[in-house]
Amino acid sequence: MFCFSVITMRVSFLFVLFLFPVLFFCIEGHTNTGYPFGSPLPMPQNPPDYSTTWTDSVFNSLTLEERIAQLLMVRVETDRSRDYYVDIVQQVSDYNLGGVAFFRGGPKTQLMLTNRLQSQVKTPLLVGMDAEWGPSMRLDSLMSFPRQKALGAIRNDQLIYQMGLEIGRQLRRLGVHINFAPVVDVNNNPDNPVINFRAFGETPDNVAGKGLAYMHGLQDAGIIACAKHFPGHGDTNADSHRTLPRLNHSVDKIEKVHLYPFKKMIDQGLHAVMTAHLEIPSLEPQEQLAATLSYNIVTDLLQKKMGFQGLVITDALSMNGVSDFFEPGELELLALAAGNDILLLPEDVPKAISTIKKAVQDGTIPESRVNQAVKKVLYYKEKAGLDDFRYIPPDNLVDDINSPQSKKLNKTLVESSLTLMQNTGDMIPVRELRNKRIAALSIGDHPGNTFHSRLADYAPVSQYGIDKHHTTQRAFQVISDLKPYDMIIISVHDNSLFPTNDYGINGKTIGLINAIASQQDVVVTLFANPYSLAFFEDDILKANSILVAYQEGDLFEDAAAQAIFGGIQTSGSLPVTAGSHFPVNTGVISKNPTRIHHGMPEEAGIHSRMFDQVDSIAIDGIRKEAYPGCQIAIVKNGSMIYHKSFGYHTYDSINPVRSSDIYDVASVTKVAATTAAVMHLHDEGILELDKELGFYLPWLADSDKADITLREIMTHQGRLTPWIPFYRATLNKGDYMAGLYYTEQSPDYPLQVANGLYINKHYRDTILTAIAESDLLSESVYQYSDLGFILLAEIVEEITGENLDQFVNHFLYEPLGLQNTAFLPLKTFASERLIPSENDTIWRRQVIKGHVHDPTAAMLGGVSGHAGLFSNAADLAVLMQLFLNEGHYGGEEYFLPRTVKAFTHVQYQDNGNRRGLGFDKPSLEPDSLRNTARSASPMSFGHSGFTGSYVWADPAENLVYVFLSNRTYPDQSNRKIIEENIRTEILQTIYEAIYHSKILQQYIGSAN
Repeated sequence: MFCFSVITMRVSFLFVLFLFPVLFFCIEGHTNTGYPFGSPLPMPQNPPDYSTTWTDSVFNSLTLEERIAQLLMVRVETDRSRDYYVDIVQQVSDYNLGGVAFFRGGPKTQLMLTNRLQSQVKTPLLVGMDAEWGPSMRLDSLMSFPRQKALGAIRNDQLIYQMGLEIGRQLRRLGVHINFAPVVDVNNNPDNPVINFRAFGETPDNVAGKGLAYMHGLQDAGIIACAKHFPGHGDTNADSHRTLPRLNHSVDKIEKVHLYPFKKMIDQGLHAVMTAHLEIPSLEPQEQLAATLSYNIVTDLLQKKMGFQGLVITDALSMNGVSDFFEPGELELLALAAGNDILLLPEDVPKAISTIKKAVQDGTIPESRVNQAVKKVLYYKEKAGLDDFRYIPPDNLVDDINSPQSKKLNKTLVESSLTLMQNTGDMIPVRELRNKRIAALSIGDHPGNTFHSRLADYAPVSQYGIDKHHTTQRAFQVISDLKPYDMIIISVHDNSLFPTNDYGINGKTIGLINAIASQQDVVVTLFANPYSLAFFEDDILKANSILVAYQEGDLFEDAAAQAIFGGIQTSGSLPVTAGSHFPVNTGVISKNPTRIHHGMPEEAGIHSRMFDQVDSIAIDGIRKEAYPGCQIAIVKNGSMIYHKSFGYHTYDSINPVRSSDIYDVASVTKVAATTAAVMHLHDEGILELDKELGFYLPWLADSDKADITLREIMTHQGRLTPWIPFYRATLNKGDYMAGLYYTEQSPDYPLQVANGLYINKHYRDTILTAIAESDLLSESVYQYSDLGFILLAEIVEEITGENLDQFVNHFLYEPLGLQNTAFLPLKTFASERLIPSENDTIWRRQVIKGHVHDPTAAMLGGVSGHAGLFSNAADLAVLMQLFLNEGHYGGEEYFLPRTVKAFTHVQYQDNGNRRGLGFDKPSLEPDSLRNTARSASPMSFGHSGFTGSYVWADPAENLVYVFLSNRTYPDQSNRKIIEENIRTEILQTIYEAIYHSKILQQYIGSAN
C-alpha cells in the first residue's frame, strides 16, 4: 500500500488523472501473460491431443462441409465498395468459414468489419494478418516498426521481444488472432527478390535469436505466432508470388542453415508454421511440387522428424508458385493431404470445399485427416480466446495503437539498429566544433529534410541537395560549393529495399561521393538496404565514416543525425555480408552519448500525458496575459523530452513563437555568460575568487569597492547598491539631455541603444564612475545587485583583452555548437526571429526588438555582465546540461568538475545567503517565498531573468528546465508571471510527473 499523505492535493489529482490510462497500457499491453480472454491452454502433448470441452462441442456441431470450411482462411481487404463487404459477409456466413486474412485498408474499417463478420458466423473466425513490421504493413494511419533487416542489426534481442509484445497488443486491439510472422528465412542471397529486407539476416544464430524473441513477444501477448517460410526461402533468386523458385541445396546444408531457426522455435513452443512455395529436390523428388504440397516436407520432416505439433498453414494458395501448376480445389486437396491445417487464400471457396468433400467420400483422403486439422484449428481458436468472443470497441482505435509507449519503442529500435561500418579517426561522434565548417549534402533529397534539420540542432551546418540523376555540370558545381568546408556529411536517399536497379544506387551517386571524399573529411549515411554497399566497392572506403541507417523515413533520419553528433550511441551489427569489404557482424560501437539526445517523455520513464499540465499552465499564462508567448525545454537524463513553443511574439497574434525564435534572457546572462567566463578563467589559474576588486580593476583601488572579493560579488554579498537607473539621468523632463544621444552612429556616438539612437562614447565611463562612487550597504548580507556583474565583465575584458561577448563566444558558445546565442543579436540573426521585449514609451520611445531590454546594458553598448545575452530554450538547455555534466559536453571538458561543484554550491549558508557563485539556489528557509519549485533538491541551481526567463538544473533528478518569455511586452510593469508563479509552477509540475512515474513503475513492478 502506498502512503500519499505527503503529496499535495494537486499531486494526488494528477496521479488519479494519469494513473489509470497508463496502468491500462502497462498491465494490459506489457504483461507476460497477456491473453485477452482468460488463461492460455497448455501446448498439446505427445501424442497430440487437441480435445477440450469447447473444441469437442464445436467439432460435434459441424457437418463435414462446415468442418472443411473451418480449414479455409479467405482474403479480405478494407478499401473496397459496400457490395464487396456484402459479398464477403455472405460468403463467410454461408459456408461458416474458418477465418479471414486482412490486407490493405483502414484500421477502423477492418475492426468494424471484424465485429460484423464475427456476429454472422456459427463458429468464431480466426482473424489473421501479415504484420511483419506491425499492422501498418497492411493498414494506413498506423506507425510502422523497422523492417526485419534493420532489426537484425540490433544486438539486444530483448528489444525484439518488446516489439513482438507491442505488435501483439496492437493486433489484439484490432481483433486479430494470428500474425503471419516472424520471417525466419536465413537470407544468404543478396539477390533474393522477395525475402531480402524481410529477413533478420544471413546467420542462423541471429535469425533464430531474433525469431524466438519476436515469437515469445507475440505469444505472450496472446497472439498466435507463425514462423515462415518453411523450410527456408532465404537463398532463392525468384519470387514465389510469380513463379516456383528452386532451391538446390543438400539436406545437410538445409538442416544446418535453413531449418535451424525453425527447430529452435519449435523446441520453445512455436504455435504455427507457414510452408513455402519452393521446389527442393533434395527433400521432395517430384518435380514442380512445392514444399507446401509435399507430404515429405510438411508431414515427414516438419511434424514427424522435427516434432512440430502446432498449426501448419500454407502460404497463399493464390500465388503463382503453386497456382500455375494446379487447379482450384485440386490445390487445396493436395495441401491438406500434405499435412497443412489451414489453407490460406483459396481462389475458389466452393470448389475447394466440394473437391475435398468428394475426396473424403470416395476415400482419396481419409476423413481423419480433415478431423485432425479441424480439431487443431478449433484448439488454437480457443487458445486465442475465441471460445468467449466479445465485441471490440472502435473508439480511439488509431490513438490506442499509435500510443506514446509504442512510439518510444519504435524510436529505440531504430536508434539501436544504426550500424557504423567504419570510423577512421573517430569522426563519429563529431567533436571539436570550434572553427569547424560543416556542410551536409543530401543525394536524392532536398536540403532542409529531417536529417538536415536534426544535424542543425547540434551545430551550424550548411545544407545542400542534389538529384541522384544529376548532370556532370551540377556535380562539379556542388563539389566546388563544398570546397570551403572542413567536413561533409553526405546522406543517400531515394533508395530501394529490393535488389532491382542495384537498390537505387547509381554510378553518379558513387562518383560524386568518391570525388568529395578524395578532397575532404566525409561521413556517409546510407538510408538503404545494407546490400547496397556492395555496389560502392573500393570507392566507399575513401569516406572517413560510413553509417548504415537501414530505411528511409523521419525516424531513421533523425536517429542518424543524432548518432553523428553523439546524441545517441551506435551499437548495430551488420546482419549480412555487404560486398567484399564489409563482412557480417561488422559494426563499430561508438563512444557513449556526449550531447543531448532528442527524445520523448517515455524515454525518461514519464508518460507524455503527464506533461499536459505543463501545456495547460503555459497556455493559461497567455490567456491571463502574463506574456504573449513562451518557449519551454525539458531535459531529463540527458534527453530533451519536451520542447514546445506557445503563443505569439506579441498580443496581436500575428507571428507565432517558433523553437528557433530568440529571446532577450536578461539576468540569465549572469550565469550563461559572466559566470561561465569567470569559471573558465578560474580553471586557467588566472582569476582567484577571494582576490579583491581593486586587484583586478586598479581604477577602483582608491574606492570603498576595492576590498570586495569576487566571491562576495558573485554571491551578491558585496554590499553593493541593488540597482542604479542610469537612463533617468540622461532625461530632463522627458527629453534627452543635450550631447548625450545622436540619431546616427559616429566616432563620438559609437554605441547603439536602440534603432536610430546612439549614446555618447564617454557615458560608459560615467556609468562605471557612478558605480565606483555608489553607496555601500551597511551590512554584509545577501542583497541582489546588478552592479557587481557589470564590474565582472570589466574584469574579464582586463584579463583577456576581449569583450565579454567575444570571449564567451569563442571559448564556449561556438565549441558547444550554440547557434542561437549571442549578444548584439541584430548582427547575427534575422530580425523576424527576434522577439520584442517592450514598447518603451519613456526612454527609447519605440518597440525594443533585437536590442537589450535592460537600460544599463543598452547604455553600455548591449554587452554587459548582468544582461545583454539573447538565446532560445534549446541552446540554454545545452548550456545548463553542460553545468549538470560538471563541465563536460560533446566529448570536451569546458570546466573542471570541482569548479562546477564549487560554483553551484551555497557559499554563505551561515548568514542565510542561499546563493552559489553566480547561480541561484533554493531558499534555505522552507516556508519563505520560493524562487524555485517546492520539490527542487538542495543540489539544484539556476537563475531567472527580468524579461520572464528562467533556467534551472537539478542533479538529484538529472533534470534541466528552461522557460523563456517576454512578459515585459508591451509593459515591464506586468508582474502576472511572478504573481502566478508560472515558471516555478511548471517546474513543480515536472517534478510531480517524475514522482508519479516512479510510483507507477513501482506499482507495475509489484503487479508483475
